[in-house]
Amino acid sequence: MQNDISQALRAVQGGDFRTAQRLARKGLKADKAHPGWMNIAGIAECGMGRPKAGLPHFQLALKLAPDFHEARRNLAQTLLLLGRAEEAVGHLHRMTQTNPQDDGGWTLLAQAEMARGDGAAARAAADRVIALHPGQARGYLLRARLLGQVGEEAAALADLERAAELEPGNVEAQIALSLPLARADRPDAARAAAERAVSLAPGHIPARLVLAMRLVEQGETEAAKEQYRAVLEIAPGQAEALEQLAQINSAAENTALTPLALAALKTADDNGPAKGQVHFALARIAGQAGDADGFVRHLTRANAAMARLMPYDAGADTRLSEALMARFASGAETDPAPGGVAPVYVLGLPRSGTSLTEAVLGAHPAVRPLGERIAPGRLLAPLIDGGLPFDAGARAAFRQGEADNLPALPEGTRYYTDKMPENYRLAGFLLAARADARVIHLRRDPRDVALSLWQAHLAGSALNYAYDLKAMAHRFNLYARMMAHWHAVFPGRILDLAYEDLVADVEGASRRLAAHLGLDWVPEMARPDQAAGQVLTLSANQLRQPVHARSVGKWRKHEAMLAPLVAGLDPRLWPELG
Repeated sequence: MQNDISQALRAVQGGDFRTAQRLARKGLKADKAHPGWMNIAGIAECGMGRPKAGLPHFQLALKLAPDFHEARRNLAQTLLLLGRAEEAVGHLHRMTQTNPQDDGGWTLLAQAEMARGDGAAARAAADRVIALHPGQARGYLLRARLLGQVGEEAAALADLERAAELEPGNVEAQIALSLPLARADRPDAARAAAERAVSLAPGHIPARLVLAMRLVEQGETEAAKEQYRAVLEIAPGQAEALEQLAQINSAAENTALTPLALAALKTADDNGPAKGQVHFALARIAGQAGDADGFVRHLTRANAAMARLMPYDAGADTRLSEALMARFASGAETDPAPGGVAPVYVLGLPRSGTSLTEAVLGAHPAVRPLGERIAPGRLLAPLIDGGLPFDAGARAAFRQGEADNLPALPEGTRYYTDKMPENYRLAGFLLAARADARVIHLRRDPRDVALSLWQAHLAGSALNYAYDLKAMAHRFNLYARMMAHWHAVFPGRILDLAYEDLVADVEGASRRLAAHLGLDWVPEMARPDQAAGQVLTLSANQLRQPVHARSVGKWRKHEAMLAPLVAGLDPRLWPELG
C-alpha cells in the first residue's frame, strides 16, 4: 500500500494527474476509509481542472483524520480557488494555530484574508511569513502583492526591492519589480530589472514578455520585436507574443508572421484568452493588408472570445454608477488646497485622447506625467465597497494615501498628472478631496472610441464591456450621465476638451490646458511627440508621432460592424449623433 501511495505522489509531483487518479481509485477500492488515498484523489481532480470534484475528497479525508494537516491545506486552497474565502479562512486559522511554523499555511491565510476584504489580517499573515524566513524573498513578494492590491504602491515597491536584494538570482522577484518601478517613474530601473530577469533565465517567457513591454514603453520598438521573436522561438504559438508583435510590426513583417498566427489559432485553448489574442493579431494583420472582411471577422471573433471569459453585468454597473453619483449632490463639500504639488486628473472613456493630453501637459517643465495611477482607485475601494462616508477624516486619509504613493518629483514641479481614464467614475471623490485638484475631461465621438476599443484589447476585467458592442453602448451612456452630474455638482471645476479639437489645433488646445492650470504656455506643449518619454499604455507608439487627425471619423468605414453600438447610444446624451 505504501509503495502505491509513494508512486501516486511521484505522479502528482510530475504533473501526471491521470495516473494519480487511477492509483487513488485503486487504493480506495481496497480501502474506502483511507484518508491518504482520499487526499490524493482530491489533488488529482484539482490537477485536471475539476476543483469542485476534488473538494469532497478533501472533506472526507478530514472527516476520517481531523488532524490530517496536508488535506486541510488542500481543502483551504480549493475553497479559495472556488471563491469561498470565508470558509477557507476558518480552516487556515486552525492550521496556523496547530502548526505556527507552517509558512505555507500563513501564505494561504494571507491570500484568503485578502480575498474576503480584510487587508489588515492579510498583511499580518504575510508578516508572519517574513518573520519565519526573514532572509528569503518569498514573504516580501507575498506582502508586496497584498500592498499593491490596496493601493500602497510605495510600500509594495520597497518590499519588492528588498526581495530582489535578498535573492538577486530570483527571476520572479525581478519580474515583479519591473512594472512598479515603471509606475514609480523610474523607467531605467524598470528596464534593468527586466533585463536581469532575462539574463538569469533566457528561456523564461514571462521575463522576455516583461522586457519587451518595457522596451515598447520607452520607444525602442525594434528591440521589443527581438524579444517577442525570441519568445516565439521558444514557444511558437505563444499568444501574447503574437498579439503584441503584430501590433508593432510593419505590414511586410506581419505577412511573414501570418502562418505562425494561423497555426497558433488551431491549437489555442478555448478556455483561456489565447484564442482571442490570436484573433486580435490576425485582425491587425488583415487591417494592414487591406482585407476588410478579414479585419471584421477576426475582430468579431476576438471580442466574442474575450466576452465569454469576462461577461459584462449591466445591472451591477448601473447600480454602482448611480450609487457613486448619489454620494455627491449640489453644493458638495470640498476641502481647501493642502499646498504642495497638486494632481491633474485627465479622464474620460478609454481611447479618448487621455494619453495625448497627458503628453501635452507633461511637456511643460512644471508638470510631471505619471501615467495611469492605480492608487486612487485602490485607496477608495474599501470606502466605496463598505458604503462608508467620505467625511473630513476620510478625505484627509485619502490625501495622505495619495502623497505616500507618489514617486520623488523633480524640483519645481507644481502638478503631477494621473491619466487613468476611468477615474471619471471617481471624480466626485477626487474633486471633494482638495480644492486645487484639476480635472481635464476628454470627450470624443463615441463611435470612434468604440472602434478603437473594439480593436485594442485592453487588459483587465474592469474593461469587460469593451468586448460587447451593446455593453459598450450601455457603459458609454452611463459615462455621459456621470460626467453631466459631476459638472452640475462641481461647476467650473472640470475642463472639457474635445479630442477632435485637440488633434485639429494642438497649439490652441495646449494653450487652454496651460490656462486651466494657471501656467504660462510653452511651445514644447504643441509638440508632445518630441517630449514623450516612458508611456505605460497602448498609445506608446502613437505618442511618438506628430499629432494627427487620421483617426477622426474613422468609424464611418466600419459603420455596419458598429451598428449594435450606435443603436444603443442615447441621442439625448450624445448630440454628435445628430
